[in-house]
Amino acid sequence: MKKYIIMISSIITISLTTYFSLLPLAWFSQADISWLYSTTITPAWYTFIIWSLIYLSWIILWIYLVIGKNKKVSKKELFYLASAQILSALWLIPWHYEIIYVSFFVIFLILWLLFYIIKYPSKDLYFNKITELYFWWILIATILNFHVLLVFIWKYTYWLYLWVISILLGVLINYYLLKKYSTYLSSFVLIWALIWIIIWQWNDYMLISWIIWIFITALSIILKENKE
Repeated sequence: MKKYIIMISSIITISLTTYFSLLPLAWFSQADISWLYSTTITPAWYTFIIWSLIYLSWIILWIYLVIGKNKKVSKKELFYLASAQILSALWLIPWHYEIIYVSFFVIFLILWLLFYIIKYPSKDLYFNKITELYFWWILIATILNFHVLLVFIWKYTYWLYLWVISILLGVLINYYLLKKYSTYLSSFVLIWALIWIIIWQWNDYMLISWIIWIFITALSIILKENKE
């Protein structure tokens, strides 16, 4: 039965997400809420196309688990990933109803569930990499949601300081996990987000900040490879 867990959770999550997108809750779409609580870190709308890649990776994973005879992935790991998936769809409910505190708590919970898998990786490489891709996008989304939360509570005056904190936090987390757990997909996800944020939020300060972030990310990969 455990090999069907991801299949069931993926179908539920993709179906609910599609439903909420086609028939927006509270008459607001996800984009409407993002526009209503716009921040200086909000990316272009097409940045979120990465969800298509994440969904595709889920489908590949559950086909791999159902058809294959893989026994390396534990039931606990599958449960954590399945829970994170379903919470991704449920996150949309408080988001659409502008209950920003709850939506931030939910996305932080998703991040924690995925971090557990990153910290205690499975013996299965495919499962780890698919989870890694999902984890890194949720990490970016958590930072974005934190900025939205600050806008929601009217504490977004010193946005430049928030940029610096976000950049430092992202760089430190990226370098730590890359060095400790070899999470190479992190650089792909970060650079993808950074490019479209720069294009959408064009500003000299932001441009310089993101160039620094990209440079440090690339440097961390080089240092990691040289060390090995």
